[in-house]
Amino acid sequence: MTEQDQDKPHNPEPLIQPPHTGIAAVDDALLGVADLGWAPLGEHHDRLAKAHEVLQAVLDQGDDNRSDDAAAG
Repeated sequence: MTEQDQDKPHNPEPLIQPPHTGIAAVDDALLGVADLGWAPLGEHHDRLAKAHEVLQAVLDQGDDNRSDDAAAG
């Protein structure tokens, strides 16, 4: 192992397995940050920003599709 490799994590597998929500966009967003602990620090911001964007879009879409009756209950 070289000195450069010593700073890199040894295990490429995610530390956690993200839950499966059944919503493809959400599942992909969660998978994109599941292995954040093993990803280079320079990738963290972009991965988190992308996940935030996807999750916010799904939440906003849910509000647009919800009826007034469902919102009140």
